[in-house]
Amino acid sequence: MRQMVMSATYRQSSDASEEKRRIDPENRLLSRAPSFRLSAEMLRDGFLAASGLLDRQIGGPSVNPYEVTESFKPKNHDSGTGLYRRSVYTYWKRTGPPPAMMTLDASKRDVCRLRRERTSSPLQSFVLMNGPQFVEAARFLALNAITHCEGDGKDADSSSVIDHLFETLAQRKPSESEVDVVRKLFDAQMVRFEQDPASAEALLNVGVSKVKSNIPATRWAAWTVVASALMNFDHSVMRR
Repeated sequence: MRQMVMSATYRQSSDASEEKRRIDPENRLLSRAPSFRLSAEMLRDGFLAASGLLDRQIGGPSVNPYEVTESFKPKNHDSGTGLYRRSVYTYWKRTGPPPAMMTLDASKRDVCRLRRERTSSPLQSFVLMNGPQFVEAARFLALNAITHCEGDGKDADSSSVIDHLFETLAQRKPSESEVDVVRKLFDAQMVRFEQDPASAEALLNVGVSKVKSNIPATRWAAWTVVASALMNFDHSVMRR
């Protein structure tokens, strides 16, 4: 496996010239790396890991994350670390997978499937931006970035937080144009939350994990929106 992933074939870019696409449209000659959206489990576990919430314990019984409450009523979700176990431990009914996982193309288990479908739909972004598990992850990802770059969240330049979020989610630094776009989003959210502090508090109360911080709620909430947006960024959800 190491020899495979270290090979020039595996490590090449997914970008391809028109000539390569003409000669090898289905990539049967492995003339370029494939590009596809990460699986439901990879996205959930990856964002939990990036936020620092993922429980890395190996083994144990099944657990019930937030989605189970809606899928298997009147079943309640777990509390504590059970919410943040790897997706392989999620309680799963044969004919009813958790809705968020199903939206991200996880398969039902009532029939055998050789390969999962890979789709791209607005509903998937809706889940990533509104599902309690992902909003909570964005909240802690923002907190970690602010704490790492700004301390109390008052003095440092916002570009350092943007750099940290990009490096955590996309494994690279942002371009100048990307920094400008993200900074405009942050500034707009700051204005929004300063005009409506209650909505900032509501956003920061999504999820059961609580943490005390001296960071102003409006600033933390604004960075949470930025983190959520970057979690939907192409480089965060696509394998290229």
